[in-house]
Amino acid sequence: MAKKPVRFVVFRYKHHSPHSGYSRMPEFAGSHNPGEVITVDKPLPRSIIRERMLWKLAEGTPAYTRASMAAELNVAWKILKEKDYIYHFLYGEKTYHYAGKLNNLRNNQIVATFHMPPRRLEYAVQIDWHLRQLAAVVCVGRNQQEFFSGILPKDRIFFSPLGVDTEYFTPPHTFESRDPNLCIIVGANYRDYPTLRGVIELMAYLRPETRFVAVTSPQNFEKIGKHPNLSLQSNILESELRDLYRTAALMIMPMYDATANNAILEGMACGTPIVASDVGAIRDYVTPESTILTPPEDAKAMAEVALDILNEPKEREKLSKKARQQAMTLAWPIAAQKLHSVYEAIS
Repeated sequence: MAKKPVRFVVFRYKHHSPHSGYSRMPEFAGSHNPGEVITVDKPLPRSIIRERMLWKLAEGTPAYTRASMAAELNVAWKILKEKDYIYHFLYGEKTYHYAGKLNNLRNNQIVATFHMPPRRLEYAVQIDWHLRQLAAVVCVGRNQQEFFSGILPKDRIFFSPLGVDTEYFTPPHTFESRDPNLCIIVGANYRDYPTLRGVIELMAYLRPETRFVAVTSPQNFEKIGKHPNLSLQSNILESELRDLYRTAALMIMPMYDATANNAILEGMACGTPIVASDVGAIRDYVTPESTILTPPEDAKAMAEVALDILNEPKEREKLSKKARQQAMTLAWPIAAQKLHSVYEAIS
């Protein structure tokens, strides 16, 4: 059977660096399924849809915007004219609402990927009739599958992981070039800042030479708080972030929840040893050899594990090598191949 071409409906978050984010999938998936990109960036004019009408049309999907609506109208127009395509909404929570009404018309199929953990999905997707119309739901974390299993048959729910650019995010030339006292914290979504504060205070007290750099949004600075051993950074260049991954002795990631996590994938690709909370779908992306997981909301346990790793250079080097090896199993070409398997299953 001939491969169906795919049209990717692509939204890109501003906080994602150029080599990060699920919006990069079309670059690699195209090697398996020829396709093109429909960008979600140009809003539908207010002269066409008034604000109150938009609120009504977006009901049940709070993140749905004028740009999302414009992209869906573009999809609808193409479906009505052409046949035998797969239309893949890469951020289903934000950009997909009505296009599923045309699923299977002219042998076109609608697929959507969802990224939020189940508790957030319950807020972001307050309706389910549009989900039932999809040819397939793609989950980036297995913890999402139970949420969708009450809505769709299991044979239309797939796990297909987020990828990482292992050619851009690479380890330093030598492990010895890492700063043995530097710990980094990267990102914002679902981060557990109260636990992070406890980790920093405990580690700095027990090992005063330890320094911390947190790269996050400015609105999170107050949540983390100030500490003489802590530097807070935001809006840094991607190359600077990569340098931090390559320089750090350890990345510390206390979290409340998770599906896929760009920071963890990028850190692993750079061979950065990681200590993270054992929550959500973290285990879908890491192994016990590549990442040390600790109980959620337990600052003492996380600090103790982190200190043990900092004080054992050979253990850190072993973790570094295993982290890079695990990242290679999630490189974009491999992630794209797994997504291609989803398209094959529904075609």
